[in-house]
Amino acid sequence: MKQDNELSIIPNDKYQKFFDKFKEIDSLEVNKWGKAHLLGFFCKKYKEAYGLDYAWKFNHQSPNKCFEVWQLNTLCAKLSANPVILKEYITWAFQTLVPKAKRRLTSISFLTKDDVVNPYKMNILSGNKQVANLDRSTPLPSDYQKVFNDADMNIKTYGELAFLSNMEQTSQISDAFLELQLLGFDKETLQRII
Repeated sequence: MKQDNELSIIPNDKYQKFFDKFKEIDSLEVNKWGKAHLLGFFCKKYKEAYGLDYAWKFNHQSPNKCFEVWQLNTLCAKLSANPVILKEYITWAFQTLVPKAKRRLTSISFLTKDDVVNPYKMNILSGNKQVANLDRSTPLPSDYQKVFNDADMNIKTYGELAFLSNMEQTSQISDAFLELQLLGFDKETLQRII
């Protein structure tokens, strides 16, 4: 039992167990992630972007009914319940939206706004050929970069990926592209790189 003079930023044991799952994102396959893992990934990207921990609302005693889980459920309804797609979306948001924001974003709710989700769904997720935000300097999602890092290739942008796809296909390069396809990558995307 805590003494009266001890303060904790985590309101109860349920939240502590929920937050303990955040560590699993580095070892658990993305397609097996649950809500806690996706929110842990969001918090990790937030910390990387701002150098600060994300401030949870703690508006309910149960983490499964808190504001952040409610926002994630909203995102699932608007975009997808597939954790691979949601991780990609969170990565995209932190690469594309956060740097352009005029002030520090303080709520996860920016991910669920229709004017953000719908263009992503129409242009990037569906593979629409008129994607305006994708160019040679656009960073690859971290899980795509990992595929190439694991194959001893340093590919960080869509421009480098497009160049690599035009090279003579060795088995190492073919295997890496096959693994990207398993992650949901559509090679036709590279034809839109400017």
